Amino acid sequence: MVQRFDQSKAIETLEILAGERPRSRDQAAVRIEDLAELLQIEQFQTSEVSAAPTAADFNSLRGDILEIHTRITVIAQVLRDRIIR
Repeated sequence: MVQRFDQSKAIETLEILAGERPRSRDQAAVRIEDLAELLQIEQFQTSEVSAAPTAADFNSLRGDILEIHTRITVIAQVLRDRIIR
């Protein structure tokens, strides 16, 4: 069965993916560049401990979590900015 090309449906789909239609921004596609911050997360610095963690262990873990939090916050702001515009 051959389907016919429906130009209006194709335009609607593209506008939704681009987030250009009112009330469709939550269905817009996410660009890879919007998630680039995730590609910059460095190797986890915290190592396993076999006893009570030291202050240095805690601070290392906190640093790893802070980096992840910061990068996710940047991504969230990019998405918020796109939804608001």
